[in-house]
Amino acid sequence: MIDSTIIRALIDVVMFFGLYVTIAMALNFQYGNAGVPNMGSAVSVAFGAYVVSGIVLRVMFFIGARAGIEIGSDFVYDNLKNVANMNTYFAEHAFLGIALFLFALMLGLSLGTLFGYVISLPAIRLKSTYLMITLIAMSEASQIIGRNYVPISGGTLGVRIPNIFAFYQGDRSLLLAIITIFVGLLSFVIFKSMLNSPYGRLMRSLRENEITLNSVGKNAIGIRRNVLMFSSGITSLIGVLLVFYFSFSTATNYTMSNYTYWPWLMLMVGGPGNNTGTFLGAFLVIAMRRLITIFKWELSEYIWFPIAFLEQIILGVVLLVILMFKPEGLIPEKGLQIRGVEYEEIVEEEKEADWKESKKKDDKSVDGIKGVINYLLKR
Repeated sequence: MIDSTIIRALIDVVMFFGLYVTIAMALNFQYGNAGVPNMGSAVSVAFGAYVVSGIVLRVMFFIGARAGIEIGSDFVYDNLKNVANMNTYFAEHAFLGIALFLFALMLGLSLGTLFGYVISLPAIRLKSTYLMITLIAMSEASQIIGRNYVPISGGTLGVRIPNIFAFYQGDRSLLLAIITIFVGLLSFVIFKSMLNSPYGRLMRSLRENEITLNSVGKNAIGIRRNVLMFSSGITSLIGVLLVFYFSFSTATNYTMSNYTYWPWLMLMVGGPGNNTGTFLGAFLVIAMRRLITIFKWELSEYIWFPIAFLEQIILGVVLLVILMFKPEGLIPEKGLQIRGVEYEEIVEEEKEADWKESKKKDDKSVDGIKGVINYLLKR
């Protein structure tokens, strides 16, 4: 029989793989295909979490109060009692728990997309370097606001979130891990479909040459804004799932290190521009982090600094090595193949056209030489 600790670890790996691979695919959608270097994905994750703790949690308490459950008025100090009462209520009302979960996902997606539009307004016209700096500043600002404005996420104390799957007798975390993997697979299908569409080719043209794109009448700024909005909505879903997985929300959970730098490392290790590389990079990085967590006591005997800093050191070293020696990643980007286009026939036609054109030029040059020789002989 498999040890419960191993099962717990496997569920944890599956859950975080689903979370991180979705964020990494959203980054690949922005940077790998549209050339938008979003260094602020953590702010979208935090926003999705704040939607649950700031809006959905109050909706839960409002429904509970209307149903006759004792709900305290203080958002933070009555939180534990309120959550315990709501858990009892959700255990008897499965349909309500599922409905609130779907409501949270839809609200996180829609408001996250709107939030992507808001953060794009001051940053979208900036060049890549300044865009990165602006989005980093926004992520740090979300941390400061979340820690100091109590109604959003309980301030520094945080708030508990009721277990909307209290009716389920099995492992709640396993259920959420399956849902998260499903969201990741669904995001993969959506991203892949969009990249193979005409709009996806428009995104790649933006990445390659923005000036040429503008010269043919396309709105490069509008494309960049749409990419940020869509990716922000998908990334906000991760914040929603993360809060329900932990049943707890606090601003310190959504740091730049966890939800910006690590997903960027996954993207760069796998290779920008293709989702297969993103999957590989996410798997390798998550496996490395889980192994460090599992064998931290054994590893601490061989290092001279606290084991807590090992992950951050590896993050920086691996990222530098990849950028220096393998900037295209483990799986380099392949040329875009458009369905229905026979590339071999096009190549053959181009070869034939080039051969005929070169033959005409050769014939003209030969005729010109003959004319010069005849003119000289007549002289």
